[in-house]
Amino acid sequence: MMYNKIFPTLQEIRSAHAWKREYEKYLPLSRFVFRPIGFLLTWLAIRIGLTSEAVSWLSGLAGIIAYICLMSGREGLLLTGIGFLHLFNLLDCVDGSIARTMKSENPYGKYLDISMGWIDMGFWAIIGTMVYRHPTFLYYSNPLGYGPIFWLAVGGLTCYFSNLFKYIEGTFDNCLRNDWNKIKSKKNNGLMDKPENTKTKEYSHSKANFSPVMSIIRKLNHNLRVRETTYFLLLLAYFCNVIDFLLIAYLFY
Repeated sequence: MMYNKIFPTLQEIRSAHAWKREYEKYLPLSRFVFRPIGFLLTWLAIRIGLTSEAVSWLSGLAGIIAYICLMSGREGLLLTGIGFLHLFNLLDCVDGSIARTMKSENPYGKYLDISMGWIDMGFWAIIGTMVYRHPTFLYYSNPLGYGPIFWLAVGGLTCYFSNLFKYIEGTFDNCLRNDWNKIKSKKNNGLMDKPENTKTKEYSHSKANFSPVMSIIRKLNHNLRVRETTYFLLLLAYFCNVIDFLLIAYLFY
């Protein structure tokens, strides 16, 4: 029996992502570049029969290709590797969009999506290896007389501390986040119960902590923590031959 299969429209795909709009409100690269392209790829992937799990595997493959290119001795492959990093990030958006749109979220899909995050774990070590093999992309190719091996070490250290702090943050979220939020909630409720003049003073003091400067710092921090910003900065550093600046900045960040 012949029948017409109903596919979601672009508007329906966008609507399935509505709950993330607040999170991405101040992430311009995600909001204006990766998500719009991701919605189009989601629309296409659903119509050719790709599942979210299949796209997760494709994202992992893109990550592997990216790393092979970046570690290659052939300079001409470096830009290709950076391009595949962006493709990996894009496909990582698409697999979730498919699952949300088709309401096909499942434990295996979530496990697979998280597992493909191994690409992030080795990122800075790979960048250190890349500039060690291609020192022409360094502004200071011989710091302290150690040569490019200095930046290989910086890449390794940046990689280690990046994973360490992600682990600490994840542990905090799993063990303490709920209690921390409860304490903050009680504090806010206590403020509401106080006399009006006291409440106004404390509210003004709290509001002062979110001055325009602090707001900008928070938004900047929010951007620097996401993958698409890092990949975009890597692309800029590649064209400007200042990848060492990127490495040292993220080491201290």
